[in-house]
Amino acid sequence: MSKLKIIATIIVKPEFKEDVFNILKTVTDATRKEEGNISYILHEDINNSAKVIILEEWKSQEAIDFHNQTDHFLILKNELGKKADSLSIDIIRASY
Repeated sequence: MSKLKIIATIIVKPEFKEDVFNILKTVTDATRKEEGNISYILHEDINNSAKVIILEEWKSQEAIDFHNQTDHFLILKNELGKKADSLSIDIIRASY
């Protein structure tokens, strides 16, 4: 089975930018320690500082499912519901 990648794009409400970035740093540190995680990298759009893109690589869907049940992910999910204008998730895999 091929590795899976996730592209998560978040548009943060301006008044919560610092708070969300602090939460994202905590989540990033914890996620990188998960056995099924290959990489988890935060990016900030150079033209829109409210836009955060997380590029993730996972060993399997099971690893993603485990991640989605961790305390750090659930805290992030809850906070983004209040502090982000939008969130999109794309799960992709190499096809060629």
